[in-house]
Amino acid sequence: MKVSLIMPTINVTEELDLFLKSLENQTYKNFELIIIDQNQGSEAFEIIKKYENFFEIKYMKSEQKGLSLNRNKGLIMMEGDIVGFPDDDCEYKEETLEKVVSFFKGNADKRIYSCRTLERDKDYGTGIMFENDMELTVNNIEHTVKSITFFVNYTLEDIILFDENLGTGAYFGSGEETDYVLTLLHKGFKGNYFAQDIIYHPAKKGNYGDLEKAYKYALGYGALVKKEVKCRKNFLYIFKLWKRLFRNVGGMLITKNRRYHRIVFKGRIRGYSRYKCQG
Repeated sequence: MKVSLIMPTINVTEELDLFLKSLENQTYKNFELIIIDQNQGSEAFEIIKKYENFFEIKYMKSEQKGLSLNRNKGLIMMEGDIVGFPDDDCEYKEETLEKVVSFFKGNADKRIYSCRTLERDKDYGTGIMFENDMELTVNNIEHTVKSITFFVNYTLEDIILFDENLGTGAYFGSGEETDYVLTLLHKGFKGNYFAQDIIYHPAKKGNYGDLEKAYKYALGYGALVKKEVKCRKNFLYIFKLWKRLFRNVGGMLITKNRRYHRIVFKGRIRGYSRYKCQG
């Protein structure tokens, strides 16, 4: 089985080299890396060239910015059976791809694999992910899937594209990976989460110092919930939004980050109200 790794890249150099080195060291060799370069300069290209003799690379320059949009360009180019979506600053363990392929080969009824992300040499990562293995469901997806941790087996299926209204670079600036996997689950895909399999990624702990980013992320979460509740008729999902809004209210009342919680509260409400179902 061939693996296609789709990676838009922008404003990253040293971390990109680290990721490419981790691909060179993979024990499973049947994969292609599809790079969509959103940088104006040639810095990323110069790094990528060093690895062209070690594994298959497809390189594309993109003048358009947007994570989901450029991932979709990669999906159209892919030739693999399995697809994953690494960030340009993550790092695979040597056996990462081998474990993914082994899972799909041994579980013909499963189409999604996900694992945990941690910062290297730390016991924490971005967000809270469950510490036990489990089957992926609509209810646990927010704690079992990050964009870099999930792989999809499309051997027998039509490829699904990302919602280009969601994610970095779009108005609704987050939620694209959760929405993507929710879409798959609603289409009948099944999968598993493996808490002891790790993909490394620098931990990001809140956006207290970047309120603009916090607001965009909040817009994305509100839009994600709107899509799940109104477009896919999963009405109980609204409780996830209410829980986060209550947390923001508490933050406005009793923490020093009142402005942050006020902006995030506003963004989540606005994202929910402004997202429009497609089709």
